[in-house]
Amino acid sequence: MLWFIFKSFFKISLFIIGGGLAMIPAIEDIFVHKKKLLKENDIVDMIAITQTIPGLIAVNAALFIGHRLSGWKGGLIAVIAVLMPSLIIMSLIAAYLPLLIVNNIHFLNAFSCIRASVTGIFICLAFKLRSKIITSGFDVSIICFLILGLICIKNPIYLIVISILVGCITTYKQTKKVENI
Repeated sequence: MLWFIFKSFFKISLFIIGGGLAMIPAIEDIFVHKKKLLKENDIVDMIAITQTIPGLIAVNAALFIGHRLSGWKGGLIAVIAVLMPSLIIMSLIAAYLPLLIVNNIHFLNAFSCIRASVTGIFICLAFKLRSKIITSGFDVSIICFLILGLICIKNPIYLIVISILVGCITTYKQTKKVENI
């Protein structure tokens, strides 16, 4: 199992461009659909936890999956596997950066295509998980509020403060509802 965890996370980290969120569909495909080691709810839990814990999303996701499958050894192996390709690639880039032609139009176009494909991956992931995340009318109103805020509010600090206030009010109302039951 440890070798499978290492091999899987090494390949995911080596070939997926776009960071931790871009890795989620590959993680889900390998561990949920192909090997059936996890359930889709585990992936939803992983996303929630990786978003709330400080640190790199890819490392947090690897730690979560590795620990879920093989305890602390699995978590450690998964973290090492997810970090190794980046360390190797960054070391090679640092060593050979002066030789790269940064103003090369083909080089710049390749990165533009990568950005577009990562955006597509995020949109597909959002549509795939919508039924598990959006469970009430309130969730839909929060999403509409977020989209409206992203369009209208220029300073992200205001959006963060407003979101915190909405979250606090919602949590307060939900706790009062539970206390009344």
